[in-house]
Amino acid sequence: MNKSIIIITLFSLVVLTVQGQTKVTGHVVNERGEPVEYVRIGIEEDSIGIISDAQGYFTLTIPAGRKDELTLTHVSYQTATIPYTMYADGHELTVTLRDKVYELAEVVIGKNNKPHTLSGKSWIRTSTAGFEGDCKGDIEWGPIFKNRKDYLLTDIIVPIDKCEYEECLLSFNCYEVRDKNFINVLNKPIYQRVTPDDNGKQLTISPAESIVLKGKQTYCVTISVVDIKGKGRLSFPANFKSSYARHKVKGKMRKIPGCPMIIVKGYEVDKKQ
Repeated sequence: MNKSIIIITLFSLVVLTVQGQTKVTGHVVNERGEPVEYVRIGIEEDSIGIISDAQGYFTLTIPAGRKDELTLTHVSYQTATIPYTMYADGHELTVTLRDKVYELAEVVIGKNNKPHTLSGKSWIRTSTAGFEGDCKGDIEWGPIFKNRKDYLLTDIIVPIDKCEYEECLLSFNCYEVRDKNFINVLNKPIYQRVTPDDNGKQLTISPAESIVLKGKQTYCVTISVVDIKGKGRLSFPANFKSSYARHKVKGKMRKIPGCPMIIVKGYEVDKKQ
């Protein structure tokens, strides 16, 4: 993924240093000046990170002694960085993300093709797993899978055990895993709102773009919470299944033997196209 130097506008100075900590506050917009929702901001492979709100505003506290650059990622925009020298003095920032240029894939599926389950078959159910409290950006978690052939990703199916929040907004990511590097293959965000009305239901979420999952390549589809209303807990049926998870939005991905039940479906791509 290309990195671009961000455009930063400095506003009024805010007193933000507390016991050596640095508090970074800002607003993320695109090149048209529009706010960018739910941007991941933090230090790469470190549990220092946060997600901006629905209007692109964020506040992040950096521990004393840390001088790392911050990275900002969103599936629809180029990755951007904030060097320490640009946030060290405590000014409020306006960060402009540049549009990601991508080509729409032309995909042909075979006649009489039926949807295939790419991940989620024959899992051993354990109990439940989920998110609790103020969990925005706390955990990203999902199954690892690989298929022999190329498939067009059509559906991500998630059973809801129980939602106690007034409302919860889920974000889904799909990563191609290459030598422990996680490359997001989406160009458009995938969100799903969940309320107590969804308790006991199985939700089907479909990407708004054509995503081809290549044969013999490892993928990981993850789920995280980016916004909540109220207090409570959100739980899913859980299974024994190899998965990756990370604490905080920029933390290091770690392999673990279980995850929320996430079923991935797709159509086989016609190789004759």
